[in-house]
Amino acid sequence: MSEALIQLFVQLISNYTGLRIRTQDREALCRKLGSRIRALKLSSPEDYYKLLQEGINSNNSFSAIAAQGEWRTLITLLTTGESYFFRDSGQFWLLENVLLPEVIAYQRQVRSSDSNSKPSLRIWSAGCSTGEEPYSLAILLTQLIPDWENWNLFILGTDINHESIEQAKQGLYSPWSFRMVEPTRLPQYFQQRKNQWKLEEKYRKLVTFRVGNLARDRFPDSTSDLANFDLIICRNVFVYFDFPVIGEIVEKFANTLRSGGYLITAHAELHGQNLDQLNPKVFSQSVVYQRRDHSSVKIPVSHSSQGYNLPSSRPSPSLISTSVKLETLNNKVNRHKNQSPLYPSSTSSSDLTFKNSDVTLLLQKAETLFKADRLDESLLTSQHIVRLQPRHFQAYYLIAKIYANLGNYHQAERYCQQAISIDGLAVEPYYIMAHIAEEKGDLDRAKYWLKRILYLVPLSIGAYLELAAIYERESDLKRANKMRRTALDILGNLPTDYSLEHLDKMNLSELKDYLIKAIQTQD
Repeated sequence: MSEALIQLFVQLISNYTGLRIRTQDREALCRKLGSRIRALKLSSPEDYYKLLQEGINSNNSFSAIAAQGEWRTLITLLTTGESYFFRDSGQFWLLENVLLPEVIAYQRQVRSSDSNSKPSLRIWSAGCSTGEEPYSLAILLTQLIPDWENWNLFILGTDINHESIEQAKQGLYSPWSFRMVEPTRLPQYFQQRKNQWKLEEKYRKLVTFRVGNLARDRFPDSTSDLANFDLIICRNVFVYFDFPVIGEIVEKFANTLRSGGYLITAHAELHGQNLDQLNPKVFSQSVVYQRRDHSSVKIPVSHSSQGYNLPSSRPSPSLISTSVKLETLNNKVNRHKNQSPLYPSSTSSSDLTFKNSDVTLLLQKAETLFKADRLDESLLTSQHIVRLQPRHFQAYYLIAKIYANLGNYHQAERYCQQAISIDGLAVEPYYIMAHIAEEKGDLDRAKYWLKRILYLVPLSIGAYLELAAIYERESDLKRANKMRRTALDILGNLPTDYSLEHLDKMNLSELKDYLIKAIQTQD
């Protein structure tokens, strides 16, 4: 396939889905396109391009409908969902303790002016993958609203991947989806089906799933129930989109929120975007975005939990009442007593006054103890740090390493996920999870994490070498050598004094010699 035609496919896919195909992903794209061309028995890539083009049209002709069906198949190949229950404990702490209580109190206040209707609450989980996020929200709402059965709760989960939506509707999950949930809490909400867990029907019924294309769908649109949301959550989705497309979707989200409603994304996903319609509010756990044009109904917010408003390009009319204490807000929400969170809890606000310099000293102490193999002491010190600063990446990463060294892989993976939720671009936790998967004999999972590293940092020599070792272990010598040749090509473009990541026992010259011999041996 010519470069010009590949570029046409890349542009067509971006136009239809908003997905960004990076240069390093084009080889994989060609393989996927080739598999579809062969499956459809088309004579050329050009014919497949023309078929997809038909799907861009919104008419109901036979060819357009057939093309849209092919788009569904191709999108399934291009997108891979990866989620789990209560992902990012910091953001869920914020939802449980600040945002949802505020929204619930708001809706109760609205309801008090119209006693003939039930209070309602509307949440949209956009890009929900296989449903873990909207179901987590459903469970959380039933904890926060004792009389939730008397509410009109509308939780919408959408995703562009048809297979993911069909899986979400089943509500059936493997233990891997509960990596951040205490196993002892599962029977409270799920029924065990052999090695899987099925969410109880009363929670499943709270969530409506449908296929949605954020780039092409029109919203707000009251005819399709895409309007007037209290909260929109779209996390770990924009990382796959082109920058201009993100801006267009954020504008549509802003118009789809009710006045004062909130948008939550993954950390730093909106960096550089125009946020004229949204007011960023900074909490220690995350930045959230509130629609600016608040209505006349005042929303109770506590002084201690209202976050910090970032400077904006234009003044924001603040009609939010700041006279209500958090205790008052919590009383209005009337949260279930004796309900502990299903996910690792965060810290109290009083801890946040601890000086950064003190935390730095504690981290140095924890790392020294770790190097001295005094793992128990290092663990206690690291855990103290995360109680003081719940978004301290290095502390979570160190705890993950400690648990991995102690052989407690479940806890190690949990803390890796915590670290990733704080810094989604850091590759170190992925290496730990790849090594744990390899230790468990789950080579497919190990390859998945290593490929994730390459997605984030395409020149990660260590990931190429570890993939090569796994392919060799699987007797797939062709792929093993391909990984080594790629690593060798990368090394050839590095300065001779370059420090190799994760390979501190070899210098660059020694590694080149090793790779050349290994390739010659396998050829």
